[in-house]
Amino acid sequence: MNFIRKYKPFYKENLRLALPVILSQVGQITVQLADSAMVGRYGGDDPTPLAAVSFASNFFFIIFIASIGLTFGLTPKVGEHYAQGNHGYLRRLLSNGMVLFAALGVVATALLYALRGALPVMGKLMLGDGGDASIGEVVDMALPYYNTLMWSLLPVMVWGTIKQFLEGVGNTRIAMVTIIVANTINIILNWVLIFGKCGFEPMGALGAGYATLISRICQCLMLVGYFFLTPRFKEYTTRVFERTKLSLRTMISILKVGIPIAFQMLMEASAFVLAGILVLAFGATSVSAYQIGVNMMNLTFMIIIAIGSATTILCSYIYGNKSYARLRNTVNAAYQMGLLWNLSVATVYVILRKEIPALFTANQEVIDITARMLIFIALFQISDCLQAISISILRGLQDVKIIMPIVVVSYLVFNIPIGYLLAFNCGLKADGLIIGFIVGLTICATLTMLRVRRNIRIMELTTKK
Repeated sequence: MNFIRKYKPFYKENLRLALPVILSQVGQITVQLADSAMVGRYGGDDPTPLAAVSFASNFFFIIFIASIGLTFGLTPKVGEHYAQGNHGYLRRLLSNGMVLFAALGVVATALLYALRGALPVMGKLMLGDGGDASIGEVVDMALPYYNTLMWSLLPVMVWGTIKQFLEGVGNTRIAMVTIIVANTINIILNWVLIFGKCGFEPMGALGAGYATLISRICQCLMLVGYFFLTPRFKEYTTRVFERTKLSLRTMISILKVGIPIAFQMLMEASAFVLAGILVLAFGATSVSAYQIGVNMMNLTFMIIIAIGSATTILCSYIYGNKSYARLRNTVNAAYQMGLLWNLSVATVYVILRKEIPALFTANQEVIDITARMLIFIALFQISDCLQAISISILRGLQDVKIIMPIVVVSYLVFNIPIGYLLAFNCGLKADGLIIGFIVGLTICATLTMLRVRRNIRIMELTTKK
């Protein structure tokens, strides 16, 4: 009881910020699951449409996650100055953030456009001699979906800038509402466009792409419109785009925090994307199984993202106010909540490993592969939780440079090579790729937790002095 009494205020503080983010993540994951389930059902016993969505999404996701990761550098900066009551500088951060990330959104979209030719090339490379002939059909179906999806990046970047700014000032509810509304639009449009309802021709995977694009544009317009037209945000939005507020130094200060965060997200995402590309070598059924497995990983991770986002905000306030005496309990509370969630979900994955994939497909081979894969996914839940929350703490404390070498070692030195060796040389196929993540995430969790402990020790010594 003393333990719960000790941490109860810190649980409540974290959950107050995290709950809207959780609902946002539930909405995001619901759409991803709905996309996969609807496209999978559209394909029926044919795994090609679901595999096509997986293949195109993997290519898109690399640039997407690196771009949106840059906006995450805004939250710790905003949180620090919000805690200090420096509203003038908050306006400067907002104006420079919007110009910077809109410009980067245009650059990223152009890069996605230039990379379109890589999809068929990669498909042919993965086919090789004697490869699965159905992979050619997967690539052909993936291209139109990708061509639609890439135009959604710019509105997501603009939306992400406002979202991260609002999180920095402790408002996580407004972005939640826009996500839920946009995701509802996405699901409805999926039903209309994928299956050909309300007078439309059935579009399959391409319909899912159009639904995502339209919903993301709506999401951006809703948040930007509400933020700039609501009187209570006038202290931030008044004369926000004055030329005098634009500063290269301010943009660089945001990027100094954002680049290591984006790099970490890119490395982690790239490891999953590379595994998604490598799994093509094992046929369309393995690709579909991997996509279902990734969806379930994301389902677990949504709560960790929310707890991590709240922890970043709270740590940025501690950093801004220099109230380091609260740091240890804030950090421990975040770890405890994350572990409780991940262990619970891991248990569900093992118990319902046969039933879960049956929600997405009727193909028995895909169900069997996914069921086996879910056991390995359950095994890395502890490491995944600890590394994600540790990195969120380091973000809030703006100790982000150390993250880059840690993720290089974790993913490039251990995760990817070990996964490849187990999959191709040891004959474990898709399961081997997942086991590689167990190793990589465990190393990342260990190193980042050691860094967090170091920061806590240093900051507590500063308080005692």
